[in-house]
Amino acid sequence: MTGFSVPKKKFKLSVDRHRIRRLIVEAWRFHKEELYLVVPPHMQLHLFFICTDRKMPVFEIVEKSVIAGVRQLCLLAPFGDDNGKVASSIGAEII
Repeated sequence: MTGFSVPKKKFKLSVDRHRIRRLIVEAWRFHKEELYLVVPPHMQLHLFFICTDRKMPVFEIVEKSVIAGVRQLCLLAPFGDDNGKVASSIGAEII
């Protein structure tokens, strides 16, 4: 399960917020398989991407940030203990 957010406080125009959200979703769509390969099939993973920059990003920057976040999460594998509980959590600033 994945969520995406672009704060109205930083981007007043909805067209800007939707564009950034589309960029994040597209970057996630391209690179989610890398993370899904290391997540055990019995475990659910809940991710939430938040844009924290104040200027309009380009796709290359968004993609680089998503890749960095996915790789950082992959380093945490295995994600849970024997009971399936998450052993650690991570907070990564995406943009």
